[in-house]
Amino acid sequence: MTTTRPTRRQALQTLAGGALVAVALPGWAADYPDKPVHLVVPFPPGGLTDVLGRLVAERLAKKLGQPFVVENKAGAGTLLAAGTVAKAAPDGYTLMVATSTTLGISPALYDTPFKIADLTGVAMLGDVTLLLIARPDFPAANAAELVAAVRAKPGGYNFASPGSGTVHHLLLEMLKAQENLTMTHVPYQGSGQAVTDLMSGRIDFMLVDVSVGMPQVRAGKVKLLAVASSKRSSLAPDTPTLTETYPKLDLQAWQSIAAPTGTPASIVAKLHDDINQELASPEFREQLAKVGVEARPMSVAEFNEMVRTDAPRWAELVKMSGAKAK
Repeated sequence: MTTTRPTRRQALQTLAGGALVAVALPGWAADYPDKPVHLVVPFPPGGLTDVLGRLVAERLAKKLGQPFVVENKAGAGTLLAAGTVAKAAPDGYTLMVATSTTLGISPALYDTPFKIADLTGVAMLGDVTLLLIARPDFPAANAAELVAAVRAKPGGYNFASPGSGTVHHLLLEMLKAQENLTMTHVPYQGSGQAVTDLMSGRIDFMLVDVSVGMPQVRAGKVKLLAVASSKRSSLAPDTPTLTETYPKLDLQAWQSIAAPTGTPASIVAKLHDDINQELASPEFREQLAKVGVEARPMSVAEFNEMVRTDAPRWAELVKMSGAKAK
């Protein structure tokens, strides 16, 4: 019996309600992949999302016997990459590292044709620890002292982020709104140049991924004030979490793998199972921990439901924070 491959239009027409759903098209995954797979990273090289994407690409290439080619496409709070991936053929050969910014914050922050429903979740990778760091001579040793310093000098300090609409940005906007502070946001395309400018004194403080910030903390080139995570980090156990001082700042950044909506369920399931097998590996978990990611595997259905139910909360938090895209 010959199986005819549905067109993209036919596949998309089978979607139920436009939610984050993968279309069940049995048989498509039997020989998948039989050519290179492109994994789009929505940030420049060097940051956590890039590092994580390359770790996943390396492991999947070994497991599946085909190259996983990492492509960096930064901009618009990760939505430049998301829009590109959403428009790609839903055949499993274009994937992206989708962050909580991609599937939570940015759709509520930017005026964009991209919608969360344009992507389907493949696998949750894990929760991300962020570091609140400041230039070495900044007049504060912790989060409370930072707030006091900014309050004492309205408009006198600035903070960087790896892009408008990132959790790094939104958390500090929430702190700004909650504590009625006046400070200037300076968005970058990625954390690398922002940290360089912070070390040189052009930037006063920022939230940064562990993979980028911790080497500079250990070298004494930046000052560590707090960690943004659900619990204290084993990488800096004596440093308080941001929520220990400001309990309402309880946003949790996370990273995942996503594909264009309409990607066959059989291919999504194959990728999901392979990624979760890697997440169960002590070696891979250790690699993730070193860059500040705590593995949190879940089923495809659980992940997509989490994204769907959390979207209104992210939108409300964007509204409450007063954050604006730049």
